[in-house]
Amino acid sequence: MNARPRAVRRIAVTGIALAALTVGVGAPAALAAPGGSAGSGGSAVSGAHVRQAVAPGPAALRALLAELPDKVSAEALVRLSGDGLRTPWSGTAGPAAAGAEVPIGSVTKLFTNALVLRLAAEHRIEIDAPVRRYLPDLIPAAYAEVTVRQLMDHTADLPPVTADPGDPRSVVAASFAAEAAARPGRMPAPGTVQQYNGMNSFVAGLLVERISGRTYAQELERRILRPLGLRQTRMSTDPGTAWFWAEGGLVSTAADLDRFTAALLGGRLLPPAQQRHLYEVPDVPNAPRNTCLSPTACFSAGGLMRYDAAGTTVWGKTGSGAGWSSGVFATEHAGRRLVYAHRPTIEATREQQIGRVVEFVNAGFAG
Repeated sequence: MNARPRAVRRIAVTGIALAALTVGVGAPAALAAPGGSAGSGGSAVSGAHVRQAVAPGPAALRALLAELPDKVSAEALVRLSGDGLRTPWSGTAGPAAAGAEVPIGSVTKLFTNALVLRLAAEHRIEIDAPVRRYLPDLIPAAYAEVTVRQLMDHTADLPPVTADPGDPRSVVAASFAAEAAARPGRMPAPGTVQQYNGMNSFVAGLLVERISGRTYAQELERRILRPLGLRQTRMSTDPGTAWFWAEGGLVSTAADLDRFTAALLGGRLLPPAQQRHLYEVPDVPNAPRNTCLSPTACFSAGGLMRYDAAGTTVWGKTGSGAGWSSGVFATEHAGRRLVYAHRPTIEATREQQIGRVVEFVNAGFAG
């Protein structure tokens, strides 16, 4: 993990569609799905409440793993659970162990957004209120109209993370200062386009701390890790990964991620009023560097990415860090769930790594 400012700037600004290179990078562009029908409040809300056909078992994943390692993946692990399976199925390739702890990179964002939504359920945060109401000493006046929802669905139009690694508050403050120096007088336009941006999650993590009165790690442990029994999910001890914090600093296992995904999409973590935000995708175009292939947005207010796996709509998130690419995906109510992680080879191109992620997801849901 290169911690120099140039590398950090590249990570935050490009948001290139690849979950296999760096923590700050988001969902692969090849996994982006077209926008849905317009819903209330100007959002495109999933209407996939009918039962969808998914692959009956792990045959396609088993066949994929049998071809590994190869020139793209040095090792891999997969966990498939839910509809069509009596018990969860796990498979590996190369030296990977099914229970390995791996850095999950930007999948961390799902945990962060879930914490914000939990606080919203307690009426301690209003999702459509300005972020500056809660963080007036951190959010500049020019960004006074940015809402909490816009942080989570990546339409806030905040500057990219351009600061040296450090404590989260310093990273955010320095990034705002760098933006002001580079583009004085710039007027942000929140809510107009979607641009995947790790800065949103840094601010969301600080929002959790301000409202809860606890550290991000404490709130994560109290509200998610301990209640769900996620004993192998924690902040990374690698400084090069840990500094990504609420944006990409977690380490976990396939079993823990499966349990978290089942709870989040299955309605155990959030009441219905907040659960619906998981599937609310803003009806806006993509910014030029957003990680969706379609002309409209694909990230929801819950931080989930919508993807059409051969006719089956799934929701999930990809991430990467310390040489691993990982992701979680599930059907809308967590009926079928997939967790994967693979370690790309040095020789693998960006396009090959994107293709490998697509192979995992399609094999898990479309067969």
